[in-house]
This record gives sequence, C-alpha cells and structure tokens, in this order.
Amino acid sequence: MTAPPAGLLTPVEYQLLAAPALEAAAQVAAERGDPHLYDDMASMLALLGMVSCLAHAYLEQAVPGASGREQLEVAPMAVCALVFTESGLEAPEVEQCLRALSHAYLKLLKAGILGPQEALVEQAFVEFMAGERATGLQNLRLAALAMTRAVDAWEVSQSPADEA
Repeated sequence: MTAPPAGLLTPVEYQLLAAPALEAAAQVAAERGDPHLYDDMASMLALLGMVSCLAHAYLEQAVPGASGREQLEVAPMAVCALVFTESGLEAPEVEQCLRALSHAYLKLLKAGILGPQEALVEQAFVEFMAGERATGLQNLRLAALAMTRAVDAWEVSQSPADEA
C-alpha cells in the first residue's frame, strides 16, 4: 500500500483527527452567527488548533499503520484547505487564506492566546480512543468555544480605543 499524498489522512485517521474537529468548529461558527465555517476566522483558527493537537496526540500514540510524521504534520493545514476549497475559492485565494490563517495561528500561539485550550482537545482524543465519541465531541466543542472566545478577546484588546 502506498502512502497517501501529503496531508491526506487514511479514512480511520480522518474520522479520528479531522471529522470531529470539523464538526465542532462548524457548530461553534454557526452558534457565532456564521453558517459557513470558512467565514469565521476565529473558528478556523480553532479548527487548525484542534486538528494540530489531535494529530500530535495521535503521533505520540505510535499507532501501528499510522501515517508518517510528515503526513500528520501537514494534515491540519490540509483540513483547513479543504474547508476553504469547499467555499468555492480558487486555488490562489485558498493559498492566500492558508497563509493568513497560519500567520495568525502562529502569532496567537506565541502570544499564549491559543494553546491553553489544548487540555480539552487532549481529553477528547483520549475519549475518542476509548470509543466515547459523544463525550469527545463535547470536549472538542468546549475547546473550540474557548479558542474562539480567546481570539475574540485578543482582537478586542488589540483594537485602538475609540476616541469620542
């Protein structure tokens, strides 16, 4: 069996690492008033964070037959690319969105805005591995909510005060 292309997960990995994160991020985006995940930058950042954390936890498990490290390291951006592509954007626009998303994610990680919520994602991973999908999804949703709220609060703190 040949390895899938970069970022492409096996069906089992997709169900463990991508599908639940996509579901949680889409639910949070909808609750925030965006019926389309790709329209909500904070939810897209949460998606990137959740898939990154899930992939890291999966790598630490050393699951037999798992995709390689390089494959799993590019999976988070590949999942985000899928969302942007589904929005109908052309390839150059998808690339531009991915660059902006990656830049914002790294900036927020460095500032400590994103990262603290990973405990919920790690717990969700443990629950998924134990076959407790509903509980895992609930923890991912809580993680996505915490991430989007942290991003929103950070954005507010970065905007110049209104001069009135």
